[in-house]
Amino acid sequence: MRRLTNAVAITAYLATLLALLLMVAGTASTAAKKPPKPAPTPTPTPTAPPSSGSITIAIAPTGTLEPSRQYANVDVTVTCPQGWSWTRGSLYVRQADPGGAGSFSSSCTGVPQVAHVRAVNGNKWVLGSATATAYVTIGRNGQEASANTSRTIQLVPGVTARIADQGQLTGNGGAGVSIALAVACPSGATGASSSVSVSQDGTAQGSASFTPTCDGTTRTVVLSMATTGAPFHTGTAVGSASVSVTFNGQGFTGLDSRQVTLLESSTGDTTPPTTPTGLTANTFGDTETWLDWGASTDNATPTGLIVYEVYLNGRFDQPIGGGYTQAILYADAGVLNTIEVFAVDGAGNRSAPASVQVDMR
Repeated sequence: MRRLTNAVAITAYLATLLALLLMVAGTASTAAKKPPKPAPTPTPTPTAPPSSGSITIAIAPTGTLEPSRQYANVDVTVTCPQGWSWTRGSLYVRQADPGGAGSFSSSCTGVPQVAHVRAVNGNKWVLGSATATAYVTIGRNGQEASANTSRTIQLVPGVTARIADQGQLTGNGGAGVSIALAVACPSGATGASSSVSVSQDGTAQGSASFTPTCDGTTRTVVLSMATTGAPFHTGTAVGSASVSVTFNGQGFTGLDSRQVTLLESSTGDTTPPTTPTGLTANTFGDTETWLDWGASTDNATPTGLIVYEVYLNGRFDQPIGGGYTQAILYADAGVLNTIEVFAVDGAGNRSAPASVQVDMR
């Protein structure tokens, strides 16, 4: 009986030992099947923003003031590190009044980039000294870096010149030519001796001089010149203009050169201009009426030199010249008004009228 008890105990011991061995083996097998734990991802090192010294800004010492004095054109040179993106750029120009501003853009290439800034001032600048301040902001990977600079600049006069596309033969046999020129320069500058020339075929040459008026208004100057070579003739020619002004003892110039068409002389001309096209009238409660029409053409008189005569209810109201094709008049209250516009060329030939009615009843 004791032997049987011992045998049972031994058997139970061996079973328990076997179960423990199987459990250890299973645990080892499960551990062998688990994938290794990945290594931690390294934290990226943030890119340090450039120092203000690595963004350089240089404002030009002079700016050009447009004839209206509402706009100043100033160059700003910017250098910023390659790899960064442009965010914004601003230029402020101040004189005695609050002044004005303009925005500009550039690119970060590591080399200087020139931006042309057109700054506006509704109160109008004056020629002379001003304070200019430029601000630049660039960005990269969510970071921003900024820099600015300030300096005193001089606003100098800008001069505009525009030769008309058509000229007219004068005299007999092409002895001369007449041509119009639109000119503007800002108040504060002084007009100086200026010139316009016309050449044709390399043999016909003519020139005339004038002195511009600087008041910010675009003025049309009509110049006549005699040929110093072969006669002029109808067809293509070249017109050139050099308009000069002075300010603070310095000279400034506006240039223009373009192809022009010479029309025949008005001497003996009996052909009227074409009738103005598309005449429209917009009225207001106080009978004020704004007129607008398309330009006429003529065989001899350049388009810009045609004069338009405006008539209200059969009576002459006003002439419109200088290439303008708009007018303002006051219609008669309480009646149906008839407005007519005639085109008149240099020889006095009148076109058929363009007409429109305005009801003020």
